[in-house]
Amino acid sequence: MDLETLEKLARSLQEKLSGFRERSVDVRIYRATQAKLRNLLVISSKAFSEYDAFFKSVASDLETLDTHDSLETVEHILEILEIEKSSEAKIKGMKIFEGAEDKMKQAGLSFRKDDYPPTFHNLNTALELVLKDRLGIPTTITKINTSKIIDILVKHKVEPYLYLKEVKKRVLVIDNKIKHQGYSPSKIDCINGIKVMEELISRLRDKKIKLTEEIRNEIYRGL
Repeated sequence: MDLETLEKLARSLQEKLSGFRERSVDVRIYRATQAKLRNLLVISSKAFSEYDAFFKSVASDLETLDTHDSLETVEHILEILEIEKSSEAKIKGMKIFEGAEDKMKQAGLSFRKDDYPPTFHNLNTALELVLKDRLGIPTTITKINTSKIIDILVKHKVEPYLYLKEVKKRVLVIDNKIKHQGYSPSKIDCINGIKVMEELISRLRDKKIKLTEEIRNEIYRGL
């Protein structure tokens, strides 16, 4: 399902739940509305797989959610949708760095919801977009080895290599542990990851990463 159709479903349910809240109606007595929320959760979990833990948690408690919690869940989905749409539009418009900043917004949104694995997924995506933009890597190359690229930049002490070294430690290593070892990141992991990414983005906002031809070729050979 495309994002536009998903948004229409979410806004329709948001309107119904808002009406319930205004009239102090308990959604738990309306099975059809609960079924619509469950359907929205299933579709959203497929569209935004990095938030799968959040959607499964809400779905497992669906019958106990009151109107306020149900509405908050739908509004959270709409927040994710808006940022995702904005990010996609900027990337397609070649404003890749701005797309990375939107991914940082998504990371912050997940962090505020205590949803820590998606926080790192979005930090990792933001890092990938930043590197593509500042190293001139085409967006058509969908997957890049960010860890290897950072290793090359650090080895040759390409600025801001100290920030890149810290990002690898605080973001990439943690994200890999989440994906491959089932690691459950802590709140302090997230705080550190967001902080180092914000610092890196701040350093690179108005400048490119300067590469010699030799270093550029070394990076491109590893793509």
